Amino acid sequence: MSATFITRYGDLLIDLIKYRVLLGHEPIVLTYREYALLVYLATRTGRIVSRRRLLEDSLGRYDFGGLRMIDEQIRHLKSKLERGDRVFIESLDDGYRFVVPRQSTDGLAAGNV
Repeated sequence: MSATFITRYGDLLIDLIKYRVLLGHEPIVLTYREYALLVYLATRTGRIVSRRRLLEDSLGRYDFGGLRMIDEQIRHLKSKLERGDRVFIESLDDGYRFVVPRQSTDGLAAGNV
């Protein structure tokens, strides 16, 4: 019997074994970088993560121009995940923070499964 590692944040589901993301029951197609950023932020829910830390830890590299790349990748990621009044990633002066929605649109309570 194989175990799966699935984390749920409201109606956002991240399957770390199959490398897939579902919003509600709809699959969300992410690039490798978007997926890596999402997993990195989601595993640090509530903590502010600097752009530099995201670049170094989630993508394994650092270059000055890469900091702008992080902003672009986050912008694309947010456009795929955040519909209506849903917010999963907050943009802050110091970096970004993953937040769990209080109540999802389909009635699922927020939290990890």
